[in-house]
Amino acid sequence: MPGRLWLALLLTLPLAAQSAPLRLNTDIFPPYQVQEGDRLTGSSIKALACIFSAMDRDYEIRVLPWQRAVHDVSLGRAEGFFSATRMNRASDFATLSAPLALEKWYWFSNNPVRPPAFGTNSTLRIGGVRGSNQVDWLLQHGYEVDPLVTNTSQLLHLLKRGRIDAFLADQQTLRIELTQQPLDLRPRNAYFQQYTTLGVYFANALLGREPNFLEQFNQQVYQCIPEISVLQAEEREQLQKLHRTLFANWRHEPALIEAILQQNQQHANISLSGIHELDQRWQTEQRQVERPLISSVLGNSLSAWLAQQQASYKGLISEIMVTDQHGLNVAASEMTTDYWQGDEAKFADAFFASQDSPFMGPLSYDQSTQRYQVHISTAIHRPGGDEVIGVMVIGIDIERALKMENSLFDGESTPQ
Repeated sequence: MPGRLWLALLLTLPLAAQSAPLRLNTDIFPPYQVQEGDRLTGSSIKALACIFSAMDRDYEIRVLPWQRAVHDVSLGRAEGFFSATRMNRASDFATLSAPLALEKWYWFSNNPVRPPAFGTNSTLRIGGVRGSNQVDWLLQHGYEVDPLVTNTSQLLHLLKRGRIDAFLADQQTLRIELTQQPLDLRPRNAYFQQYTTLGVYFANALLGREPNFLEQFNQQVYQCIPEISVLQAEEREQLQKLHRTLFANWRHEPALIEAILQQNQQHANISLSGIHELDQRWQTEQRQVERPLISSVLGNSLSAWLAQQQASYKGLISEIMVTDQHGLNVAASEMTTDYWQGDEAKFADAFFASQDSPFMGPLSYDQSTQRYQVHISTAIHRPGGDEVIGVMVIGIDIERALKMENSLFDGESTPQ
């Protein structure tokens, strides 16, 4: 994140009475941190106000050049800095929170050739904004970044003059910049690179003093920022196209349909209490050596086929499950948390849909893997009829899915 403000601005936000407010450092970087006169605003600023209000915690925000904002935390002069992506250099002294924002990083260029996945294979001239999250990532992945400039506007001018071949930037941030620039500075091509989450790095010293702090903070993040899991229309369209092309015919597999019909017959008279009992047994067995119920699902031939399909797509698919008409697992490519999916939207919205079309859930973030996925569910019908007998749910890694169709621009078209 570039350093643009040379004088530190201290903003105290009083909440509950605290003897020592948390000291948080940041830099100006729209739309997350925005300076409007003497007022500090932006999406991350508003999110923190909501989070710390819910935690009943006082805090201060200081605006500093980005490198100093980070360095002060390493020296114990502040308890955190934001909005930051995962940084190798910060891992020794701080821990990253749950995401405050979700960025979509694209390569922008006037060159129709997409930059390689790793910098060691790149012959392109790549520019970057000094101290930015993108430059940190590029250097960590072996790219040579030269020149380093102070803002995105300079990158756009260098690209137009042919001084660089490409630069990496957040889509939304670049769009904001382009509204202030002439049309001839708009890059002709963009290639999706990855989703990147931005959060707060909290000093390990703070987390040592307050072991429950980060868990409490992260819980409030999901309450205060629900919109982070919303897919854009263009992304939903691309995922639907991918699903139609690659996976739509799976629900017609004879072995899959036969397995569902057999389980529906076995569970024809099952009660809701019986469903809950099986679900509880599934969860209990996950902590045991003997797992008869789990083995009956994960060990059957349909589960083996699902696991084979998942593996063949090399990370695109995060999980596959097939349920019966009650939402109970018939087969799964890997362990599921629950045996019963019937109380979840990924089952119900597909099973009870008035139209035979896939249901797409919201983005979900896995904190342990730092990956985003979306579930696409389709109803499975009895052959030759309209009766819905079960549901297939496929979890798709959103980053890998979008990389399968990288360009947002055609020819001379401009960012959407």
